[in-house]
Amino acid sequence: MQNLHNSKKLKEVFKSIKLTGKEKAKEIFELAKSYYKDYAYFKEKKDYVKAFELQNYVWGLLDALAILKAISVPKKLQKYFKTDF
Repeated sequence: MQNLHNSKKLKEVFKSIKLTGKEKAKEIFELAKSYYKDYAYFKEKKDYVKAFELQNYVWGLLDALAILKAISVPKKLQKYFKTDF
């Protein structure tokens, strides 16, 4: 059930965050979005181990972007990240 909750958080995050204009950050953000699509695919196929691996990787990339201040995260979603804003 926790995995489903995390899925909703990721979906909300991708709808709400914005890049702050750093070129390399865009490349990393696009990579995170690509992994998120892969995550959704494997989750739909009920390959929960692969989906879980991808979900964790996506959060890692998003946390890295947040630490570098390369994304703008709405206040209500900042609680999902491991960094201070």
